[in-house]
Amino acid sequence: MQKSLEAWCANLGYKDSTVNMLTLSRTLCISKDELSVFFDQYLKTTFRIWLGDIRFTAAKKMMLEFPDYSNDIISAECGFSARTYLYRIFKSKEGCTPTEWREEQVANAAPDDKKQD
Repeated sequence: MQKSLEAWCANLGYKDSTVNMLTLSRTLCISKDELSVFFDQYLKTTFRIWLGDIRFTAAKKMMLEFPDYSNDIISAECGFSARTYLYRIFKSKEGCTPTEWREEQVANAAPDDKKQD
């Protein structure tokens, strides 16, 4: 099942803001109960938290790759149903807003850029 989840992520299934455990279980051709047990026993998390983490990681990567994209675009492209969820997850995991996180990344990257000159 782990490989199926990895393939689903690689195919950007997390970008669908309407995905839930039932739709994912149907996509993977397994029962919702089997999927729930897998998250509980093997991944030690819930589907909702796992999906949020996947989207959060994708959002951070996209922010670095496309610094001109707005937070609205980032949240939509990464499957968040609302920009407010992107803000909430950043506050929870990074202790700052997405904009503050971006500014910190730029500030941390600046000295390295100067070293290469």
